[in-house]
Amino acid sequence: DKKSDYSFQEDGNGLIIDIGTTTVVMKWISLNTGECIKTVSFMNPQCICGSDVISRIQYNETHPHYLHQLLIEKIESYINDEIDIKRMIVCGNTVMTHLFLDADISSLGHVPFDIPIKDMKIINSQLIFHHISKTFMIYTFPHIGPFVGGDLTSGILSLDIDKSSKIKMLIDLGTNGEIVIGNKDGILTTSTAAGPAFEGVGISCGGPSIEGAITNVKIEKNHVSYQTIGHAKAECLCGSGLISLIAQMKRHHIIDELGRLYKGDRHDICENIYITQKDIQAFQLAKAAIQAGITALLNEKGDVDEIYISGGFGSHIDVLDLIELNMISPLYLNKVKNIKNSALSGAYETLMTCDYHRLDHIVNISKYMNLAENPDFQDLLVDGLYF
Repeated sequence: DKKSDYSFQEDGNGLIIDIGTTTVVMKWISLNTGECIKTVSFMNPQCICGSDVISRIQYNETHPHYLHQLLIEKIESYINDEIDIKRMIVCGNTVMTHLFLDADISSLGHVPFDIPIKDMKIINSQLIFHHISKTFMIYTFPHIGPFVGGDLTSGILSLDIDKSSKIKMLIDLGTNGEIVIGNKDGILTTSTAAGPAFEGVGISCGGPSIEGAITNVKIEKNHVSYQTIGHAKAECLCGSGLISLIAQMKRHHIIDELGRLYKGDRHDICENIYITQKDIQAFQLAKAAIQAGITALLNEKGDVDEIYISGGFGSHIDVLDLIELNMISPLYLNKVKNIKNSALSGAYETLMTCDYHRLDHIVNISKYMNLAENPDFQDLLVDGLYF
């Protein structure tokens, strides 16, 4: 949307990477035209060592460097020496970014949760990638709080929250749920351990946003219909499909307000895809964590002019489903917008402008709220379990 703001006068290509706890996305960008020439998305190979950031921190303590090697080897396998890369922009939460850099993350595993490398890191590619002959500079996004990382800094930039007079909220739905509210006068951020349910992990028939993943579900007169990515045969339920399904089950009284199935202990969608009571409970915990974070920030700021839902599947979510599940108040119906990956959008803008000082400004005007220290958080968490 902002391509007209850039002057494309540079030869070669840039590479932007969003390192998510569950999913990694790489995009090669022509610096001459601004066009994306290649995209790769894959499950973070570190998932075999733990599904969330806390388990990765614990694993890294007993197996130092291994998680770094897993990630780097996977990224290296997609980098072709024939493509001229001028620079790479990396964003991710604090733990993922530090693991990319092979930095010590033990201080993120206990109070007071100190960030070893908070500022932007500029590093020669040869120090990270040992099996790639080309040399380029790598820039990592700075972090705001112990669990509000460079991916959210990037999202703030992409939405111009730091330049806006309107109060904007960004909700990044993912394993490490990050939420921000504010404008040019100040930004408040928080994070909440939603777990990997929004990305299909730990769900019986869950999976990533691949071809065949169910993204949308409709229930009419006991008949279930659905849409899949690529219109392919249904292979799994991705995050947006899970939200859509559970919202439909609530609307049609298949589950009650506590998420309990009225009949049996599973509900079939098609021949090979179903959802169980245990799946619903896993989703409830993730939903409650995000909802509590949203409410806590709104309680601090009072009101909001615009709300943006981001994440790997943010653009596929029906806002009415979020309202049905009580994640968003009906009062905000006309203020909510779905957007694609805001972290990648901010990384793209940074790649094209090289405005690294703006990133420092965003961090300087942002504050981090530790929800564990919020006296109302436990009550908000319990309230969030209700549909």
